[in-house]
Amino acid sequence: MRLTKVRMVFATAAALALMVGVGSTIAATGGGGLKQEAARISDRASFEAAVAKNLGTTAAKLKAAVKAAATARIDAALAADEITASEAATLKEAPADGSGPAMRLATAAGVAKQLDTTEAKLNAAFSSAAKAQATARVDQALKDGKITESQATDMKAKIAAATFPGFGAGGPGGHGGPGGHGGHGGPGMGFGPPPGAEAPGGGSSSSTTPAALALA
Repeated sequence: MRLTKVRMVFATAAALALMVGVGSTIAATGGGGLKQEAARISDRASFEAAVAKNLGTTAAKLKAAVKAAATARIDAALAADEITASEAATLKEAPADGSGPAMRLATAAGVAKQLDTTEAKLNAAFSSAAKAQATARVDQALKDGKITESQATDMKAKIAAATFPGFGAGGPGGHGGPGGHGGHGGPGMGFGPPPGAEAPGGGSSSSTTPAALALA
């Protein structure tokens, strides 16, 4: 069982590293500034829509659930004297639209509760959407002539074999997290390790950026 988990982690890491590479290539040949920002916003919106569709809800309800879960976590921490009232107020300014910082503050359990679903289904929805967008990224890169047919086939095979992470507080940049979409800043959706997955050598694997995974 442990060997299977380790292999799963390595397969996921390989897919993530692969997408980071593709994202770097696309970023290097694409425009920057406002064009890049517009692409990031569009990617984030399409990702949120895909996750919501997988959950049988809407992007607006998904973001509202993330915001509510983040706020509930802050309130619980304040009640437990883990943070001060001032710190709670500062944190509550972040979950404004249910993305970005809110993704880092919310927990999978909290979001699942808000959506009246399970953590397993929530993680599966994020994982599926991430894999689909990773594949779409490769298809677009091939269409744009940034990679060859052979490279695209190899990348898509690795993506298909990988287990993409689900929702995770502290995701990109710690989902909302590190780096963000292919180095363009995160899509606002966080990704943590698959439930129960262990990092090579034991312990939990750290959360990963959804961006670098699937949406450069």
